Amino acid sequence: MLRAAARVIAPLGFLLLLVTAPHCRADDFSLPDSPQPQSSRSSVSTAQSPQLTGPGRDNVVFGVHVGPAYPIRPDDKWDTLVNAGQHPEPLGATDTLIYAAHEQVLPIVLVPALVASGWGQLFDLDPHVGTDSGGFGERIGYNMVRQATDRLSGDGLFAAAFRQDPRFYRETHGPIVRRSLGAVRQTFMRHDSNGDGRERVNASGILGHALGSYLAMAYYPDGSASAGVATRGFATAVAGDMESKLLLEFMPDLLRLAFRRNR
Repeated sequence: MLRAAARVIAPLGFLLLLVTAPHCRADDFSLPDSPQPQSSRSSVSTAQSPQLTGPGRDNVVFGVHVGPAYPIRPDDKWDTLVNAGQHPEPLGATDTLIYAAHEQVLPIVLVPALVASGWGQLFDLDPHVGTDSGGFGERIGYNMVRQATDRLSGDGLFAAAFRQDPRFYRETHGPIVRRSLGAVRQTFMRHDSNGDGRERVNASGILGHALGSYLAMAYYPDGSASAGVATRGFATAVAGDMESKLLLEFMPDLLRLAFRRNR
């Protein structure tokens, strides 16, 4: 059983790295160039340059120095990640709906559906559609629909209604425990969409998880379309959200370690 699990989890983990790498900014994990002499001309060109500088600290991840602050692009309101020191443009109600639609068409959304389908296939979990290749295809379809409902409502419709910001705010540097707790906290707390930095209970995200899970009762096959299955699905969605927040916090650092250049 352990060997079978390894055959499923290892390729999915590698797929996660490949799919995530193109969507994480390349400048997030390239080391800065060697220091250059300062001059008034360079100061002017830096002020006019579209690239900004991140926090000026050496970042340590799992005891490994990954280099000082990295350059970051100007704030883009459609980015999922907001690094420390960035001040993204506030999202209006229409912007929030567009953001959720934009989020849904990114290739990265295939990863959680594949992981959930592979895990469900391995242990024959709900929805019960069999463990053959046809069943795996059905699982992917069910998971894509459920996760799309969750994402479009929690990060779109409900976020717009409650005026909450669905983007993830990274701490970027600091102790791993503090960063981990801060990441998990964003499953239950969200910034206001007006950009003032205040946080409120993440009513939009939690309601999105609930809607995605309980609405699945309408299209799940007989035997899996029950309140008990929906409740377990809701709990799994919240747990998965916490895991995804940890991934968003640390994945840029891990990718930077994986792809950093030898000097």
